[in-house]
Amino acid sequence: MPVVIQSRSVDDDSWSDEVWRRTHFEAYVVARNKAKLTGRIYRLVDQDGAVLEEVRHLGNSFRRGRQGRSGP
Repeated sequence: MPVVIQSRSVDDDSWSDEVWRRTHFEAYVVARNKAKLTGRIYRLVDQDGAVLEEVRHLGNSFRRGRQGRSGP
């Protein structure tokens, strides 16, 4: 199932499509690396438009959230 990676800056409300990957795992790895390099917030969206996960880089750790909830 294709997964779209979207991004936005911390102070922006709109999401921009960036790229897509074939699997959730591939998309997560790309989003995690991009978040680390750019400091932007990334989210993974499935082909139906449902948000699968949000990825943020916080210093030396990552914050993962599913459908708007923070995760470990």
